[in-house]
Order: sequence, then structure tokens, then C-alpha cells
Amino acid sequence: MAKRVVWTDRAKKSRKDILEYWAERTGSKNYPKKLSRLFREKTRLLSVEHYVGRQTNFKDVRVSLVEHFSVFYKINEKEITIVGIWDNRRNPDDLKKNIG
Repeated sequence: MAKRVVWTDRAKKSRKDILEYWAERTGSKNYPKKLSRLFREKTRLLSVEHYVGRQTNFKDVRVSLVEHFSVFYKINEKEITIVGIWDNRRNPDDLKKNIG
């Protein structure tokens, strides 16, 4: 059964920052549009295949990949909560303060 997907404010900000960064870096909206589509497709998949991602060291948080980004999420009885998106090329030491 499909569950509703909700995004935390932190996750929304991460997504927005990522899309803006790539728009500025490439001078085009093509890649950010592609990423946005891939994030939407991943959230649709998570809504029906809740355990497709693997467990993490963060309490009750799972992770699933979209290209070189990690989508972190939690599952409860009624919904999937996206708690963060992480560019896997960033310093891993910063991950805990952004997801944990």
C-alpha cells in the first residue's frame, strides 16, 4: 500500500540548494530539472517500496541513492518522511549535523 511522502524543512532546503547550485554551476536548467525528476521518481518508489533503501547508523533512518546523492528517509505507519538529501561527494564529517 502506498504511503504519503512528506519532506522536512531541512530536506526541502537541501533539495533547493542542490538544484540552485547545479543551475548556477552549469549555466543551464537541464541538469537541475533532471535531478528534480529523479528525486520525484525516487519518492514515488519509496511510497510503495518502503524498504528499498538500506539502514543507516542514524536511528530509524534509511537511505536510497539517486545518482551521486543519498536520500535519507524514515518510515512510520502512515507516511515516509524525507529527512535529508546529501551529495555523496561532500565531506562525510558534515553528514551527521545535516541528517542526524
